[in-house]
Amino acid sequence: MKKFFLVLSRDKASSSTTDIAPNSTNEGVKVVDYKLLETDPGIRPPISSYHPDIQDEVRKAYLKIRRHQPPSNFVYPWSDFRGTRRRFNKNWFNLYDWLEYSESKNLAFCLPCFLFKNVSNYGGDHFVGDGFGDWKNPRKLANHATSNNSHVDCVHMGYALMNPNQSIKAAFVNQTKQMNVEYCVRVKTSLLATKYLLRCGLAFRGSDEADDSLYKGPFLELLDTLKENNSDVATILDSAPGNSLMTCPKIQKDLASACACEITREIVCDIADDVFCVLIDESGDVSGREQMAVVLRYVDGDGLVKERFLGITSVKETSAKSLKDALETMLSINGLSFSSIRGQGYDGASNMRGRFGGLKTLIQNENPSAHYVHCFAHQLQLALVACAKTHKPVSGFFGKVNMLVNFIRASNKRQEMLRDKQLAQFAKLIEEGEIETGSGLNQDSSIARAGDTRWGSHFRTLTSLMTLYGAIVEVIVEVGNDPSFDKFGETVLLLDVLQSFDFIFMLYMMVEILGITNDLSLALQRRDQDLLNAISLVNDTKKQLQEMRNEGWEELISRVVTICTKHEIDVPDMDAPYMEGKKPRRVPPVSSVSNLHHYKNDCLFSVLDLQLQELNARFDEENTELLQCVSCLSPAKSFSAFDVNKLLRMAELYPNDFVDVSEVELRRQLHNYVRNVKSDPKFAKLKGLSDLCAILVETNKCKTFALVFKLLKLALLLPVATASVERVFSAMKIVKSHLRNKMGDQWLNDRLVTFIERDVLFTISTDVILAHFQQMDDRRFSL
Repeated sequence: MKKFFLVLSRDKASSSTTDIAPNSTNEGVKVVDYKLLETDPGIRPPISSYHPDIQDEVRKAYLKIRRHQPPSNFVYPWSDFRGTRRRFNKNWFNLYDWLEYSESKNLAFCLPCFLFKNVSNYGGDHFVGDGFGDWKNPRKLANHATSNNSHVDCVHMGYALMNPNQSIKAAFVNQTKQMNVEYCVRVKTSLLATKYLLRCGLAFRGSDEADDSLYKGPFLELLDTLKENNSDVATILDSAPGNSLMTCPKIQKDLASACACEITREIVCDIADDVFCVLIDESGDVSGREQMAVVLRYVDGDGLVKERFLGITSVKETSAKSLKDALETMLSINGLSFSSIRGQGYDGASNMRGRFGGLKTLIQNENPSAHYVHCFAHQLQLALVACAKTHKPVSGFFGKVNMLVNFIRASNKRQEMLRDKQLAQFAKLIEEGEIETGSGLNQDSSIARAGDTRWGSHFRTLTSLMTLYGAIVEVIVEVGNDPSFDKFGETVLLLDVLQSFDFIFMLYMMVEILGITNDLSLALQRRDQDLLNAISLVNDTKKQLQEMRNEGWEELISRVVTICTKHEIDVPDMDAPYMEGKKPRRVPPVSSVSNLHHYKNDCLFSVLDLQLQELNARFDEENTELLQCVSCLSPAKSFSAFDVNKLLRMAELYPNDFVDVSEVELRRQLHNYVRNVKSDPKFAKLKGLSDLCAILVETNKCKTFALVFKLLKLALLLPVATASVERVFSAMKIVKSHLRNKMGDQWLNDRLVTFIERDVLFTISTDVILAHFQQMDDRRFSL
């Protein structure tokens, strides 16, 4: 469609007027001078005013001139919508290739509808004579192109006029109504199979797709299954001509691309002309290509925080300049702008957060309002790793755990033995009444190998080790007694490790500590988490660790002694001198530290102090001033932290969002806002910024206090963690696997968008996707 409805260059026809007289009776006029046509859609005469003999020539002339767009330096005027100021977004030109704008009337028009509306079979001229000026509801633009039969009809007429022999519309005219119905059935059936495979992240093609193949691949096999359940569909598909089966790989990719484009368009329309935050990360795929994923964080019209996947693109190098160019290209393609970015979230790599040449700095050089927040989950990960590397007993303990896990998982026979021992252990405990039975309880579990990049896996490994401790000891003893096992010394070493007080103590101590930090890690990775609540969670975690240091020793040592007594493990005398391993200390016993001092001070207190020290250091944010301002918006304790001066300072940190707002106006609205919400019982029990934003929209006070609501949205845009981007790479491993490692970039992007944003795909109707696919078909036939 862009071949005919492209942008008009204002340099060539900026002030042309129409000298062709409407209703002219000159039948010899067959050639239209482009320079004599009026280009402004708001003041040009309708096509019907021209003589019928030259109307098609006028249409062709406008199609060759291409659609009208103001120059790049044109300033679009603001319009007032019940107290909310909106204006035309020039990025809509990239989203809708039929859109025109009139500078004289500040309205939008549709070029194909203007050219062919009077010959269409449908009524209405909202985008022709009246014009469109509802800038607050840009969804109507998308609805006009997708759900408007008249617009689709006019587009087909445009193709038919310029290419009468190749147009798909002209081909349909010669077909019967029955053939059109059968064509639609074939396309809809293929779309049904395509959407299913996209949602599941499954492959499309098979190694042998011949008609006599036993397995023709997921797509064709699914079509055969659909034919088995519907005889009418089977008849239509089996009787289709060979060039119109609608099942070839090109059709499959076009249908997937149509689904992905409509999902992306829905996300962009949900953002509308509002601001957003970018979450970016890069990682290599299975074929060794470096991929950059982009997730947008924004506040929708209902006041809900959303994080949506925009797309993925391959980058040849991971330098900050290369990543910035790729991001700018992706935003431009989707009609978004760098100037709308109000937040950045990365994992802390030097090429991303570098102070002088990082991606963060390059974006802030163009847009100072794009404030950066280091991923909280990544900072927590670094704190845990630093603790494990610094404290030797902790590092040695995890080394012993890895050795134990490797021994169990190295043999399927040992894993089966462990499951049998576990079942016997559960049966005994149930018989003795020590554990309860019920749905979801006492399920089979295994001891998983911990990963260095995800410390949540260490917590799961240690909890499994606690649950399976008795069964693991029995397995090692049984393996050691097996005469066919030639590594008897390995089982002896593992038993010495497992049946030592040091191991049991470190196990229960690390489970307690990692349990506290694991709850924080899971909370930080929630999609709707706001920055203020995340800071509160970090402070709560620090408080729990400090409470464990002050009051947790007695409870911890009591549990450890109970477990050791149960499994007949020697408990050392806490007042006796501590001896490392089985070798006596060389220092005289009088100067040796006691067991109590070692386990309490050198182990528990030392690890907790390291954790607290690292957490305090890692979560010392760069944007301290901005975070202090954001905290003033908190509704906790009846808005006790509300500070007008700090909120005025926050507005200064976003100069592009408060250009026409005076300090006096903002101060007055802040005072009125806090008085109003304190007296409203709906705001009494709110705790987080997300709840506050949603209730403001629900009570319609977002319009009454529009400036305060804007500050609140800017605070919610600041990211907490890059977990959404990490989920993209997890999905990429499913979609682009070792068996599908030759997947192209566009095909990979379409697959990931439809797989990750499945909930958006469910909301898009089949007719909208088919309309987009039909436009792609028209473009292909017009070439």
